[in-house]
Order: sequence, then C-alpha cells, then structure tokens
Amino acid sequence: TTVAILFLILAIKAARQRDLSFSHLYRRDWTIITKPVIYSLLAGIFMGIYLLTWAGALLFVFIISAYFIIQFITDHLKHKSTDYLCFTGVIFFFVALMLFLPASPGGIYLASLVIALLILLVLSGVSRLMATKKIKPAYYPLALAGLGLAGLGIFYAIAPSLLNSMLSAFSIFTPKGVLLTTIEAQPLLFPMGNLSLKVAWGNFTTGFFLSLISLGILIYLVIKQGSAEKSLLVVWSLVILAATLGQRRFGYYFAVNVALLTGYLSWRILELVAFKKLITQPVKVLTKVKRRKTRPRKSRRGGFHISINQTNMALAIIVIFFLVFFPNIGRATTIARQVRFAPSDAWVSSLFWLKENTPDPFGNPDFYYKLHETPISGETYTYPESAYGVMAWWDYGYWITRIAHRLPNANPSVHGAIRVARFFISQDENSASEIGQEMGSLYVIIDYQTATSKFYAVARWAGREETEFFDLYYLPQEGKLIPVTLFYSEYYRSMSARLYNFDGKAVTPVSSLAVSYQEKLSGDGEVFKQITSVESFPSYEAATAYVSSQKSANYKIVGTNPFISPVPLEALEHYRLAYSSEGLVAHSSVSIIPLEHYKMTYVSGRWILQSSLSMVPSVKIFEYTGALPPQAGFGLDYIKTRFLANLS
Repeated sequence: TTVAILFLILAIKAARQRDLSFSHLYRRDWTIITKPVIYSLLAGIFMGIYLLTWAGALLFVFIISAYFIIQFITDHLKHKSTDYLCFTGVIFFFVALMLFLPASPGGIYLASLVIALLILLVLSGVSRLMATKKIKPAYYPLALAGLGLAGLGIFYAIAPSLLNSMLSAFSIFTPKGVLLTTIEAQPLLFPMGNLSLKVAWGNFTTGFFLSLISLGILIYLVIKQGSAEKSLLVVWSLVILAATLGQRRFGYYFAVNVALLTGYLSWRILELVAFKKLITQPVKVLTKVKRRKTRPRKSRRGGFHISINQTNMALAIIVIFFLVFFPNIGRATTIARQVRFAPSDAWVSSLFWLKENTPDPFGNPDFYYKLHETPISGETYTYPESAYGVMAWWDYGYWITRIAHRLPNANPSVHGAIRVARFFISQDENSASEIGQEMGSLYVIIDYQTATSKFYAVARWAGREETEFFDLYYLPQEGKLIPVTLFYSEYYRSMSARLYNFDGKAVTPVSSLAVSYQEKLSGDGEVFKQITSVESFPSYEAATAYVSSQKSANYKIVGTNPFISPVPLEALEHYRLAYSSEGLVAHSSVSIIPLEHYKMTYVSGRWILQSSLSMVPSVKIFEYTGALPPQAGFGLDYIKTRFLANLS
C-alpha cells in the first residue's frame, strides 16, 4: 500500500505539473504523457499485488476513491481542469483490476473495483459537461450527490445483498459486541470502554501526537494551496487514523502514516529553526548584514567561531532526536526482546505431544503439505472417516493447525467460535458432548487463560454475560473498599472449570460461602456491589437452605477461588485427561473469611483477606472417550477451507 500510494502521488504530481489533458492524448504528446503513465502503471501494479495479498484490501479502494471524489470537487470548484485526475485514476484502477481479475472471488471485490472506475468516469464526464455548458461550479457537488443517490437506488434494486455487504464493511470503524473481546479489535483510545492514551503511547510513543500536529499543518496547507498530492496524503492518513481509532489492529497501517507525518514535521522544524536562514536568505544579506557574525574566525587557539545559525541547527537536531527518535528506540528494543502473543513453551510442547501421540485426521501425515488438494471457492471437500476436530478456544486455532497439524474447531477467522464458546460454558456433560459430537471433537485443549482471564470472552461469544458466572464485589475493611472477584455456581458447573480446574473429577466441597450485598452508587455514577455479610457453611446443602430462607434476593452462594468449588460436581464420564503441560502457572486466590471464625475480638462485620499461591499446569489436553457420529455429521465444513488454505 505504501508503494502504491507513493507512485500514485508521483503520477498525480507529474500530471498536474504538466497540465495533462485529454488533448495531449489525442496529439500523442509523449513528453507530457510518459511520466504520468509510467507512475500510474506502477501504482496500479502494486495495488493489484495488494489486492491479491489481503482479503480486506478493499479498504484502500475506498480510500483512493474517496480521495478522487474530494479532489475532483475541489478542482472543479476552483475552475481547474480535472482531466489529469481521470487519466491517472483510470489507469490506476484498470491495471489493478486486470491483475486481480484472474484470482478474483467475484462479488464484492469485482463490484467495488468496477464501481471505482465508473465513479472516475462520471466525475470527469460531469465536470467536463458542466464546464462546457458554463454551469456554476457550485452545482457540481449537488449533481454528484443526486447521481450518487440514484446510483445507490439502482444498485439496491439490482443487488440488495451485495450492496448491504459493501456497506457492512464500514463496520471496521465502529466495532461492537463480542468483537470487542478481541484485543486488536478494541478502539485505540477506548480499549476497555474508558478513555486511555496507554495503547496509543505503547504503539507509537510521541509519534502519535506529532503526527496529529503534522496532519493539522497539512490540512491547512491543502485548504490554502490546494495541492492535489498533499490531499492524497491527508485523505489516506485520515481514513487510516479513523480505522485505527476504531480498531487498534489498523495501527500496523497507521505506523507508515505516523512515520511519514512525523518525518514531515521534523523537516518543517529544521527548516523553520535552522535551515531557513542558511538556505533561503540571500547570500548578499548574509555578507552585508551579518558578516561579522557568520564569517568563521580563527581563535587564538586555532578554533573556529560557531554562528548562531549553526547553533540553532544543532539544537534543533538534538530536540528532534529526543522528541522523535529516542522514545521509539527504547520502545522498539524493548519489544524486540519480547515475544508477545507467541505460543508459550507449554503450548508448543503440548501441541507437539498432540501431533506425535494422536492419530492423524487424514490417515497420512504428508497430507498437511499437499497444497494441490486445497479446494477452490465453491467446491466441497469430503473428509475421510479418520477425520476429527480439536476443541479449543478460537485464539489458538492457527497454532493447532501449524504446530500440531490437526483440525481446530475454531480459529482466529472466528469460524466456529460461537459453538466452541457454548461447549465451554455448558452446565452439564450431555449438552457439551452434543456440541462436541456435532463438531467431531475427539480432543479438547484448554489452558489457564481460557478457564480464567479469557472466560468473560467465552461467555460473551456464547451470548451470555460474564456476570452470570462471576462478578466483582467490594469488601469494606478498615475504611477502604477492597475489590474481590466472587465466582458463582454457574462458573464451577461450566465445562471449562470442570475440565481445567478439576480435571473432570468429582468434587465434594469442604465448605460453602454465602454472601449478602447491597448495590450502591459510586462517585462516578456507577452501581457496585458492597458485601454486607459473609457466612460459612459445612455443606452446599446448608448454604442453599440459608440463601433460600432469606427474603432478599441479594444473597449468593459464592466461591473465592476458581480451583476450590463450593458446589458439588459429578465426575465427567466421557472426558479423560490425556496430557498436562510441564509449564506451570502461578495462581493467586483470595478468600473472605468472617473474623468470628478465628475467635478474634474485633468488631463484628469486619473481615480479613487470606491469599494463597498455587501452581497449576498451563495447558491440558482431554480425550473424548464417547462415540463420535459418522464423518458425514462432523460439522467440519466451515473449517475445511480455512485449514487447507492455511497450508499454503
């Protein structure tokens, strides 16, 4: 995309500087045409390569189309010829379309590129027509708006589903719902729903803020000077900024814009502070007015006099280095030393175990490398009888494919995530096994995060709220409110907890806690739950009887440790622990115990916090020992293309 934009800027700049018009084409004036043609071809080639590279490449079709619309309107309102824009734009999109067409899956991709070409032709045709008829330029945007609405109406009448698909693509700017449980899909400045500059600083440090200043300067210059090439840089940067603010994952695109914009600002600072006096000021003025100050003089010790301009330049370079480069150097080296989001040693060893100790789903380990068996779009694939799936949270789908060479039931393309989530929150074995059988799951992999820190995401993907399984309470102690996470019976009964936390074994609680609480309003206007009493019972039945006898609904049977259940659990009949990773995770738990149980003399109603630390395996693998249905009912169709396509 960067190279495509580079050559498109050069094409537009060369065409504008030469006042390229269609008359030059008629006369075949190659001295005028050659450079814009070459640059436009190169821009189109790189755009075509990009379209072949990423399924979301239509974002840049939108960016460049939006730029041409804005620039056409701007030039027409200023009584400028728009021929050069049509010339470069048509070549650009046509070349990209020709490169992409042989591999195009059709539908939204083909339609978007054809529409982009049609938009250019309409923009140019209406502009030339109105200029010829001497119609007021102010009517140009109105005419375009009318044609645009008419075009949308016709498009909707012909292919409503295709139009809806195209419009739904703009949801990248405003992600909602379960998508927000994915870190990279969260808004840049509101990662957890509240304003925070932490992510922006972590990704770009000072560059983020400097790029916004630079963008403001460029917008001012574009409005004042009307530079077509600067307009493209501005539109490109604004759209990518909007995408990044919507989903932080687009930061990898915005990094290019930040670098360019920060570099531009740095040059403007140098030009303003130091270089302007040295370069732009006439030599005669330097000689006449500042001769004594600027002429190098040898000191008695053989040194040279340093001028004010040279001092300013040195200071400007130092300031720019520490403002622009230094914060990024430190951040970059820190990130380079880490391997964040990569598979841990425990995951790698677990997946190698899975590869080496479980049957190959295709009956032939070499099948993984047979790229020619990848089905093209629209084809079906019949799995052999030996095929089976591996149940795991969708975050780990690609790891399972790449390292274990096994079929995950879900992957980061979100295929199967909802059903996998429903499996993990199922409250009984039969419901879970039914889902597992539908997905052909012979093995289940679950890690510490899925059972604890990521459980809220699992619940949301299943259409439930995490507060149905656990919630945050506040414990008053010595005049302070201490936050404590309390787990409900639904959490302990979930397949996630029964598999990972208890290895599928039966659990008989030693004791059960019941808490009462009041809902109060914080200073920020948010409702929170404050614990008012805690009662410990020798059995779950006693705790249940106590809660049932209360008139208020603000009583709950809770657990304070996800690995110590206050609820009796039956053993899972058809899930056998097959492997536990050697890599361990330190788990810290907090318990609320009424002080009277310690026979202490403090005032009733005050509690003490007890913290314990335990080590648990990071990853566990379970084998389903029940009978799987015939291969035809595996329900693996939705992952077949993903698995096989990933091999290439």
